[in-house]
Amino acid sequence: MHWKVFVGSAIGKSHIEQNLPCQDFASHDIRNGIFVGVVCDGAGSARESRQGAEFFSRRVSELLSDVLCREGLPDDSPEAYRALVEPVVETVRSQLAAQVNEQGHVLRDYACTLVGCLVSAARGAFFHIGDGFAVQQHADTDTVLSYPENGEYADETYFVTEEDWRAHLRVVTLPPMAQGSFIGLMSDGASAFAIDRSRTGFYKPFIDPVMAYLSTATDQQGNDALQNLMESEKTLAITSDDKTLLLAFPCPVKAPPCLETP
Repeated sequence: MHWKVFVGSAIGKSHIEQNLPCQDFASHDIRNGIFVGVVCDGAGSARESRQGAEFFSRRVSELLSDVLCREGLPDDSPEAYRALVEPVVETVRSQLAAQVNEQGHVLRDYACTLVGCLVSAARGAFFHIGDGFAVQQHADTDTVLSYPENGEYADETYFVTEEDWRAHLRVVTLPPMAQGSFIGLMSDGASAFAIDRSRTGFYKPFIDPVMAYLSTATDQQGNDALQNLMESEKTLAITSDDKTLLLAFPCPVKAPPCLETP
């Protein structure tokens, strides 16, 4: 199975005013028909959060795909997916810690949230630390969501760089991808306009025209359109936060095989 994947990521008004870069980052990998996607949102209070979001997004998606190429998807239980994801996240944390120590930094300087998925046509799971949203949207069956986790206050959350990250790692298993189903991963900035008010799934006036266009768009056309949408004046008016949205859906085309790992 082949996947079509589109990503848009844009800086928020608050960071434009502070002359700061966008602190969101998204990565994905597809091998043997298994889609792995990760969106990370850097903490505004952490001085190297953009680098942290990029590092975790890239490395978690790469290493999970390596594991899935060797072992395939686990059985359909949260415990099995957690057992697969936890060692990968710990490895990435250790890799980043080794690098930042040499630079005189500490891991919390690279604080970011993490929301991701690993999905085939038959099954899969979301894995999630902190805020943001993950959605498996279906046309004829119940939508599956992984909700944000905030702290005592609405603007607080949890980060993959924290020592107790395992206590905040949440796993949600997914049913098969039916015809018309798609996956959405987003930072909390994008959820402000992409998720409906009752938090039952995507806001239909937003997502329906987007998916109608993406279903026939080329990769370049789709990515450009989604990027323009994230940068639009309308989204800037809705939220001052950085915003990233990754959308993925299966297509009946043979996927590339696993690559040899160096």
